[in-house]
Amino acid sequence: MKMAHESPWKYLVMWGRLYFAFHYLESGLYYVIFRYVPDFSHAGKVGAYIGAMADVGFYQMIKYVEVILGTSLLLDIGVPLALIVMAGISTTIVFLNLFVSPDPRELFTGLQELFLNGALLLAYGGYYANFCRIKAQPFWFWDGMKREGLEPRGES
Repeated sequence: MKMAHESPWKYLVMWGRLYFAFHYLESGLYYVIFRYVPDFSHAGKVGAYIGAMADVGFYQMIKYVEVILGTSLLLDIGVPLALIVMAGISTTIVFLNLFVSPDPRELFTGLQELFLNGALLLAYGGYYANFCRIKAQPFWFWDGMKREGLEPRGES
């Protein structure tokens, strides 16, 4: 079987990564450039939650994190780590949009987040394989970052 980076699927993964990057950059830069925090008072149950996040500065911090993560995906730097961090943000968006405030626009946004983040996590899943070991021994971060630890299995 061909490695993922040798198959034609790599182009679909690349386009998914770029689309997700632009999605995060648009969301984050809208706040960073224009300092725009939407009025959440009309957002139903979600409004109070997101309004409270904005009141303590957490919403604003997330917008800066979105810019960093979107840039990381766009430039193809640290993608596996960026996707793990994005999974936390996506989980919150999915929960709020699918279960707390499920109107049509939010349903699309929640499903889009779920699909994009899930598909990209699977596409880069080989980097997470060691996380799934039943028995693990201590393994220093810097030992894992040695040259042989950076290459996908099967390459030399």
